[in-house]
Amino acid sequence: METAIARAQSQVGIPYAWGGGNAFGPTAGVRDGASADIFGDFRKVGFDCSGLVQYAFSGAGIQLPQYTGHQYLRGEHVAPQDMQRGDLIFYGPGGSAHVAIYLGDGMMVEAPTSGGVVQETPVRWEGMSEHVVRLI
Repeated sequence: METAIARAQSQVGIPYAWGGGNAFGPTAGVRDGASADIFGDFRKVGFDCSGLVQYAFSGAGIQLPQYTGHQYLRGEHVAPQDMQRGDLIFYGPGGSAHVAIYLGDGMMVEAPTSGGVVQETPVRWEGMSEHVVRLI
């Protein structure tokens, strides 16, 4: 677990790029025909939220799919009040909108949105999915 967290934290400051990132590291973003194009994500090398999580956990030997909604289907679903360091926090219906890694003490690491960078930030409880996911 600590390996996955360290890998995610090592990417703090890397640009957000919609569709960017995989198990091996940051990659070029892709066009989405909407806000990511306005921010030029397709011209950036970086991570989107699920790409960052995929990269972090590949270092711990856990292979995850690219799409956030599919990552939500992995592991054990746990109530948010029982969250532990390294659990995945999801947002949106069925965990489809966003994912971050819980660091403990009310903090998480995430690739937030177009125009942003990978960062550590306080957990946002609003919009959180019904469950968090524990992979290990």
